[in-house]
Amino acid sequence: KLRRLCEEVRELGHRWAWSDTCCIDKATSSILNQSLASMYKWYEDSAATLVLLASAAHPSKLGDLTLSLWMKRAWTLQEFLAPKVIRFYDRDWKPYLGDTRLNHKESPEIMQELADAIQIPAGIIVTFRPNDLGVREKLRLASARNATREEDVAYALIGIFQSDIRPQYGEREAALGHLLQEIVARSGEVTVLAWTGNSS
Repeated sequence: KLRRLCEEVRELGHRWAWSDTCCIDKATSSILNQSLASMYKWYEDSAATLVLLASAAHPSKLGDLTLSLWMKRAWTLQEFLAPKVIRFYDRDWKPYLGDTRLNHKESPEIMQELADAIQIPAGIIVTFRPNDLGVREKLRLASARNATREEDVAYALIGIFQSDIRPQYGEREAALGHLLQEIVARSGEVTVLAWTGNSS
């Protein structure tokens, strides 16, 4: 997977590649926590974000993105909202739907599939800024997503909410409480306290 990523990055004319699964030192908590807090900014500033849909067979068809395991993960919200340039690939590293555009945010078909899947306008996905959506809408987007660790539901929203909370694995469901507390303090929107996501 990593070798193919590097080959694709080179073909696109870039000299460097970064992969969240192997370029974050998960053994050092301070580095891990700093990385988690920075990921939204990294995606936002990336020259291009490449997404491998491992569950999408080749040739891919409309709907494979919506049904992919990738779309169900908590972390993927920032992975497709933050970047200015994104490319989706099927499991054989072929462009999703055969769309050879350098930026799939310029593909009305792919953006509409994403928009239908998460129920927000395609235009917001294409040019997303954190203030484009209200507090409850952001929480709704996160509510149907899965995370391996409880804390990740909150940590995956740090950039989307422009939050200052510090990731600290081990706090479990308290992480979401800390995020909601900060949201209320900054926005005054106490109705978010009635929000609940998926049960763990």
